[in-house]
Amino acid sequence: MMELKRIENLWNFCKIKTNLPFQKEVGSKVTYRFIKSGITLIHSFNPKFLQDSTLEIQERGFNDRIVGQTYGKVKKQFGMKNSPVKMPQQVFFPEEILKLKDKYSLIIQQDKNRHYKVTLSPFVPKNIYEIFDTVNLISLYLWKTIYFSEITKN
Repeated sequence: MMELKRIENLWNFCKIKTNLPFQKEVGSKVTYRFIKSGITLIHSFNPKFLQDSTLEIQERGFNDRIVGQTYGKVKKQFGMKNSPVKMPQQVFFPEEILKLKDKYSLIIQQDKNRHYKVTLSPFVPKNIYEIFDTVNLISLYLWKTIYFSEITKN
Protein backbone atom coordinates (compact mmCIF):
# COMPACT_ATOMS: atom_id res chain seq x y z
CA MET A 1 0.00 0.00 0.00
CA MET A 2 2.88 2.36 0.78
CA GLU A 3 4.39 1.67 -2.65
CA LEU A 4 1.14 2.64 -4.39
CA LYS A 5 0.95 5.91 -2.47
CA ARG A 6 4.60 6.65 -3.23
CA ILE A 7 4.10 6.06 -6.97
CA GLU A 8 0.99 8.26 -6.98
CA ASN A 9 2.91 11.00 -5.15
CA LEU A 10 5.75 10.79 -7.68
CA TRP A 11 3.41 11.27 -10.65
CA ASN A 12 1.56 14.10 -8.87
CA PHE A 13 4.92 15.72 -8.19
CA CYS A 14 5.79 15.39 -11.91
CA LYS A 15 2.54 17.15 -12.72
CA ILE A 16 3.21 20.00 -10.31
CA LYS A 17 6.92 20.35 -11.13
CA THR A 18 6.39 20.48 -14.92
CA ASN A 19 2.88 21.95 -15.09
CA LEU A 20 1.77 19.08 -17.37
CA PRO A 21 -1.72 17.65 -16.86
CA PHE A 22 -2.13 13.89 -16.68
CA GLN A 23 -4.95 11.38 -16.83
CA LYS A 24 -5.25 8.65 -14.25
CA GLU A 25 -7.28 5.52 -14.90
CA VAL A 26 -7.92 2.85 -12.31
CA GLY A 27 -9.12 -0.63 -13.23
CA SER A 28 -7.35 -3.95 -13.08
CA LYS A 29 -4.29 -1.80 -13.81
CA VAL A 30 -3.51 1.75 -12.72
CA THR A 31 -2.49 3.98 -15.62
CA TYR A 32 -0.96 7.46 -15.68
CA ARG A 33 -0.90 9.22 -19.06
CA PHE A 34 0.92 12.44 -19.99
CA ILE A 35 0.85 14.03 -23.45
CA LYS A 36 3.32 16.70 -24.50
CA SER A 37 4.32 17.87 -27.99
CA GLY A 38 2.88 14.83 -29.72
CA ILE A 39 4.67 12.40 -27.40
CA THR A 40 2.57 10.20 -25.11
CA LEU A 41 3.97 8.77 -21.89
CA ILE A 42 2.03 5.94 -20.25
CA HIS A 43 2.94 4.27 -16.97
CA SER A 44 0.71 1.32 -16.15
CA PHE A 45 1.03 -1.23 -13.39
CA ASN A 46 -0.86 -3.92 -11.56
CA PRO A 47 -1.48 -2.58 -8.02
CA LYS A 48 -1.33 -6.12 -6.62
CA PHE A 49 2.03 -6.92 -8.23
CA LEU A 50 4.22 -3.89 -8.98
CA GLN A 51 6.76 -5.87 -11.01
CA ASP A 52 4.00 -6.12 -13.64
CA SER A 53 4.54 -2.53 -14.74
CA THR A 54 5.48 -0.80 -17.97
CA LEU A 55 6.52 2.64 -19.10
CA GLU A 56 5.66 3.40 -22.73
CA ILE A 57 6.81 6.46 -24.60
CA GLN A 58 5.52 6.87 -28.13
CA GLU A 59 5.08 9.61 -30.63
CA ARG A 60 1.73 10.59 -32.10
CA GLY A 61 0.89 8.53 -35.13
CA PHE A 62 2.69 5.37 -34.02
CA ASN A 63 0.76 2.36 -35.35
CA ASP A 64 1.19 -1.05 -33.65
CA ARG A 65 -0.19 -2.81 -36.72
CA ILE A 66 2.56 -1.70 -39.09
CA VAL A 67 5.70 -2.13 -36.98
CA GLY A 68 8.63 -2.47 -39.34
CA GLN A 69 11.64 -2.70 -37.05
CA THR A 70 12.08 -3.83 -33.46
CA TYR A 71 14.92 -3.94 -30.99
CA GLY A 72 14.23 -6.01 -27.92
CA LYS A 73 16.16 -7.06 -24.85
CA VAL A 74 13.88 -8.79 -22.36
CA LYS A 75 15.20 -9.49 -18.87
CA LYS A 76 14.12 -12.71 -17.21
CA GLN A 77 12.09 -12.19 -14.06
CA PHE A 78 11.17 -14.78 -11.50
CA GLY A 79 7.45 -15.54 -11.61
CA MET A 80 6.82 -13.60 -14.84
CA LYS A 81 6.16 -15.10 -18.24
CA ASN A 82 8.18 -13.29 -20.86
CA SER A 83 6.65 -13.18 -24.29
CA PRO A 84 9.23 -13.61 -27.01
CA VAL A 85 10.11 -10.45 -28.88
CA LYS A 86 9.76 -10.81 -32.63
CA MET A 87 12.66 -9.03 -34.24
CA PRO A 88 12.43 -8.82 -38.01
CA GLN A 89 15.36 -6.46 -38.06
CA GLN A 90 17.52 -4.79 -35.46
CA VAL A 91 17.40 -1.02 -35.36
CA PHE A 92 20.39 1.16 -34.54
CA PHE A 93 19.93 3.41 -31.53
CA PRO A 94 22.24 5.67 -29.60
CA GLU A 95 24.32 3.76 -27.09
CA GLU A 96 22.88 5.90 -24.27
CA ILE A 97 19.38 4.51 -24.83
CA LEU A 98 20.67 0.97 -25.15
CA LYS A 99 22.24 1.30 -21.67
CA LEU A 100 18.70 1.16 -20.27
CA LYS A 101 18.62 -2.56 -21.12
CA ASP A 102 20.93 -3.17 -18.16
CA LYS A 103 18.20 -1.99 -15.78
CA TYR A 104 14.95 -2.76 -17.64
CA SER A 105 13.52 -4.98 -20.32
CA LEU A 106 13.76 -2.68 -23.32
CA ILE A 107 11.67 -2.88 -26.49
CA ILE A 108 12.05 -0.21 -29.17
CA GLN A 109 9.71 -0.32 -32.14
CA GLN A 110 9.63 1.74 -35.30
CA ASP A 111 6.62 1.60 -37.58
CA LYS A 112 6.72 1.93 -41.35
CA ASN A 113 5.99 5.67 -41.02
CA ARG A 114 9.20 6.04 -38.94
CA HIS A 115 7.40 6.72 -35.65
CA TYR A 116 8.91 5.26 -32.48
CA LYS A 117 7.61 3.53 -29.38
CA VAL A 118 9.83 2.60 -26.42
CA THR A 119 8.65 0.19 -23.72
CA LEU A 120 10.48 -0.36 -20.42
CA SER A 121 9.52 -2.95 -17.84
CA PRO A 122 9.38 -3.41 -14.95
CA PHE A 123 9.28 0.32 -14.29
CA VAL A 124 8.84 0.95 -10.56
CA PRO A 125 10.36 4.39 -9.92
CA LYS A 126 11.93 5.00 -6.53
CA ASN A 127 12.24 8.77 -6.87
CA ILE A 128 11.41 11.67 -9.18
CA TYR A 129 14.87 11.70 -10.74
CA GLU A 130 14.51 8.13 -11.93
CA ILE A 131 11.40 9.21 -13.86
CA PHE A 132 12.89 12.47 -15.18
CA ASP A 133 16.25 10.96 -16.17
CA THR A 134 14.79 7.94 -17.94
CA VAL A 135 12.06 9.78 -19.84
CA ASN A 136 14.27 12.74 -20.77
CA LEU A 137 17.06 10.45 -21.99
CA ILE A 138 14.71 8.69 -24.39
CA SER A 139 12.92 11.82 -25.60
CA LEU A 140 16.16 13.74 -26.07
CA TYR A 141 17.80 11.11 -28.25
CA LEU A 142 14.74 10.09 -30.28
CA TRP A 143 12.82 13.35 -30.61
CA LYS A 144 15.39 16.02 -29.67
CA THR A 145 13.21 17.39 -26.90
CA ILE A 146 13.29 17.33 -23.11
CA TYR A 147 9.98 15.85 -22.00
CA PHE A 148 10.05 16.85 -18.34
CA SER A 149 11.58 20.29 -17.98
CA GLU A 150 11.12 21.97 -14.66
CA ILE A 151 9.33 25.30 -14.67
CA THR A 152 10.76 28.08 -12.58
CA LYS A 153 8.42 29.79 -10.18
CA ASN A 154 9.16 33.21 -8.77
